[in-house]
Amino acid sequence: MGFFSKLMGIEQPPKEIPKLGRNDPCWCGSGKKYKKCHMESDMRRLSKIRASRCTTSS
Repeated sequence: MGFFSKLMGIEQPPKEIPKLGRNDPCWCGSGKKYKKCHMESDMRRLSKIRASRCTTSS
């Protein structure tokens, strides 16, 4: 959400992302547990997103 959309009062409610436990069925529908299917790739993707948002300077 950018500055102008907030200024104009156009805000969308945050999307609710269901929390997956390690032993829950994977979100892709494979029938495997999340920890054996997509957990590792999701964690790598999340790490890259968090790293790109980091604004600390050395």
